[in-house]
Amino acid sequence: MKHYTFLSFFLIISFYSEAQKNYEPLKISENLISIDGIINQEEWEKAQKIDFNYETKPGYNTKPIVETSGYILYSDYHIYLRFDAKTRETVRASVRKRDDNGIFNDDIIGFLVDTYGDGRNNLFIGSNPYGSQMDVRVLNSIMEESRYEISYDIEYESSGSINGNSYQIEMKIPFSSLPFPNGKDQKWKFKFFRKYIDYEMSSSKDDRDNSCVTCQFEDDILFKDIKIDKKFDLIPYITSSLDGSNTSPENKIKYDKVKNNIGLSLNAELSKTLSLELAINPDFSQVEADVTQIDANSAFSLSYPEKRPFFNKGTDILKLNNQDLQPFYSRSINDPLFALKLLNQGKKSRLFYLSSLDNNSPYLIAGRDRSYFGEGKKSFVNVLRYQRLLKNGSKIGFLSTTRHYDGGGYGNLFAIDGLFQLTKNIRFSFDIIKNLNEEPINNWIDSEDYFNEYSVRLNGEKFNGNGVFVGLSRSTENWHSYLGYKYIDPKYRADVGFAVKNDRKWLTYFQSYTSYKDEGFLRNISYSLKYDMLHNFDNQLDVISLDGKVEASFKGNTNIGITHDYDFVSYYLDKKYSNYGSTRVGFSTSPVELISFDSNISFGKDVAFNDEDPELGKEFNFRATLRLQLNNNLSINNLFSFSRLKEINTTEYYYKGYINRFDTKYQFSKFIGLRLAAEYNNFSESIFLQPLFEWTPNPFTIFYIGGNQNLIKELEYFTDRSQFFIKFQYLISI
Repeated sequence: MKHYTFLSFFLIISFYSEAQKNYEPLKISENLISIDGIINQEEWEKAQKIDFNYETKPGYNTKPIVETSGYILYSDYHIYLRFDAKTRETVRASVRKRDDNGIFNDDIIGFLVDTYGDGRNNLFIGSNPYGSQMDVRVLNSIMEESRYEISYDIEYESSGSINGNSYQIEMKIPFSSLPFPNGKDQKWKFKFFRKYIDYEMSSSKDDRDNSCVTCQFEDDILFKDIKIDKKFDLIPYITSSLDGSNTSPENKIKYDKVKNNIGLSLNAELSKTLSLELAINPDFSQVEADVTQIDANSAFSLSYPEKRPFFNKGTDILKLNNQDLQPFYSRSINDPLFALKLLNQGKKSRLFYLSSLDNNSPYLIAGRDRSYFGEGKKSFVNVLRYQRLLKNGSKIGFLSTTRHYDGGGYGNLFAIDGLFQLTKNIRFSFDIIKNLNEEPINNWIDSEDYFNEYSVRLNGEKFNGNGVFVGLSRSTENWHSYLGYKYIDPKYRADVGFAVKNDRKWLTYFQSYTSYKDEGFLRNISYSLKYDMLHNFDNQLDVISLDGKVEASFKGNTNIGITHDYDFVSYYLDKKYSNYGSTRVGFSTSPVELISFDSNISFGKDVAFNDEDPELGKEFNFRATLRLQLNNNLSINNLFSFSRLKEINTTEYYYKGYINRFDTKYQFSKFIGLRLAAEYNNFSESIFLQPLFEWTPNPFTIFYIGGNQNLIKELEYFTDRSQFFIKFQYLISI
């Protein structure tokens, strides 16, 4: 009996040791390793070696198709990483600026770490074989599409070298760039990760039955007696611009006086967990123009991704579980005179405070059938967020946002939210929101519409509303189930957020099944159904719809998806539409480094939302992006988007047009690049041009010189708006 007891104990200990490893790398002197991508074996001879033993995609913790090894050392102030990677073909990589989307077609390798060990988020710090950087913040989110923040940036060094069918990368990561708890001894959850063609490899196993993606790290790494280098960064900037306008092709464009602007950002760590960031007259404009979205048949305002560095750190805490309620939207802070941000990230809790005086305040009103947008003036914004971190990725939090408008009017919002990991694969989430509003008296929005007894026109009315979301999900390797309910009353507003839809009680049920293939041409295939039923707050039926979808992934980075969306009934402006549907087909592929292509086609029937007498029409939409990597430095990207809606019984169109955008980039090095964006908008018969030179040695030191030219057509094309600009911003670390 004792023999079997000892054997059982030995097997348990052996299994635990295999499942979880504890690494304690050697500590070395500062600057002993030169980050040049050329491996000096003497520098790395005492490094902790960690092999990539698992293929996690398409295989499920199987033996990897190629060999990869990682090495790790550390000093008082830095982590040093080295990667040796083999390939079966020519190494796929090009010289790219930081976070260039084209890097997803390269071989990428790096360090994935959870510095708090509680699954609140993961940080991926990576590089391609040329040392071009990719850093991503992975959030503990219930929705796949809101899980990855590519705009997140930290400071680190990386360099690589290619030798035939293999490459080496060296990286140097300052401890000061990473968030982690106070203390000179740090124990973090981590793994090494590599993406190679359509394979993913790791130093530890994945668990497809665990619905918490950020909670799955098995291995620990220990850094002893490090020195906490508190950051104190000054980031001054200066901009200069020359703006001109014109109203007629017969006239010459008239330029205003040169506008010069200066500002300063300060980022101070009071402790490793507590930081203060202050921006005085910040330049919150975006240099790179957003890709135009077609909104010819959209009754609601469109949102755009955030790219401004000030919202890089800590703002992930502000996201709630459901995006339709979205109480905070950083781009609602448009042109601030100042912005102050306080962030405390403790072991068990997080606290965030933001205050800003905004010179130009967007004013957005949600509605049942459409949203309303106006350009407001000055406002004072405050945001307070507290979140308590629990075990296994569970969390509960409180959020408050306020916006007070110059001259009167306010919007206050309070929210409680939670995400609970009930079992390894079952999660429960909720958002409960209350808003209290007094409208400003102003002419920012011109509308005679009403919601309940209140007018959309801004005339000083007072009201308060509610928003509620509850969701229950279960995820295993093959099955995913979701049941959610949203309750958004007609008086719901989010003055510092992006809420465009209200007056709805919305029940959603989703079920999918995925089959994985470890080998062969077919990688995986999934089938899903989604059922939605909406009522308004008069308890009248608004929508009953059923979506069916089939998706498949194939060897060669190729994906195909087909969705059919069938509406049994829907209402728009109290008009009923019955038994109509549309089909969407998506296709993407990047079989070789040279080419990457993705497209979406949709056809069927849809409502002409922006017509005076909305009726069903025959829709056809086509969107395609072709990216060509012509050599290691030069890439071409062409986006074509076409949309039309035709009357059913005539040859007339409610709308018909396209947008074509052409981007050319030449990257001299990972820090210096030249690009030209050219966009033709057939809907407005306009042409937009933007040449841009960039020097970005780190995320916070930048130099831009470029211009924007907009041409419109009357009898002929002429430039109606013109701008030339220079911006220089420099990081000073004290």
